[in-house]
Amino acid sequence: MFLLRRPSPPLLDRILDAQRSQSVSYPEVGMTRSPGGSSYPLNHHRIDLGSGSEIYAGAVAAVRSWAMYDLSWTGLYPANTPVEEGRVFATLANHLGFWSINPCRIVYVEDRDEELFPSFSFAIGTLPLHSERGEERFRVEWDRARDLVSFEILALAGPQHWLARLGWPIARILQRRFGTEALHAVHSTVRRARA
Repeated sequence: MFLLRRPSPPLLDRILDAQRSQSVSYPEVGMTRSPGGSSYPLNHHRIDLGSGSEIYAGAVAAVRSWAMYDLSWTGLYPANTPVEEGRVFATLANHLGFWSINPCRIVYVEDRDEELFPSFSFAIGTLPLHSERGEERFRVEWDRARDLVSFEILALAGPQHWLARLGWPIARILQRRFGTEALHAVHSTVRRARA
């Protein structure tokens, strides 16, 4: 959904209330668990954050608090949405002179306490009023063998709204911009927490 001004909380509440009973807008729920062979355009970004348990815990906390959406042109509504499977929320973006409201549902959450490779991840799926159709996964990993903590964003999504189809090349640029800036937002949040 596209608007010329920032959406009000009452409008966002009405949109989310209407979307809660809807299914996600794509059939391949969980496709970001093993993305090979997907027909959706791939958008993948990764950054190394540092080493050690403190960095890993800080990165998980940053992702759980949605630090990746703490950008000058994006946001989340409600801002304090818990990272729990089934939660419905909207991502907001202010770009090209208008606002987009993109309702999503958290489709899975995985917290793996493996000895050599612990990880925390969750994926969000698009709901019918989202401008795109697909899934996006946020993952923090700790490779203990190399003592390296990293944050990764993997999105498999294509256009759903007619404006998104019409402006797909621009949408791809915005996807890449979000990926790059979101990595740095999480990195900065982890660094500030250690300062």
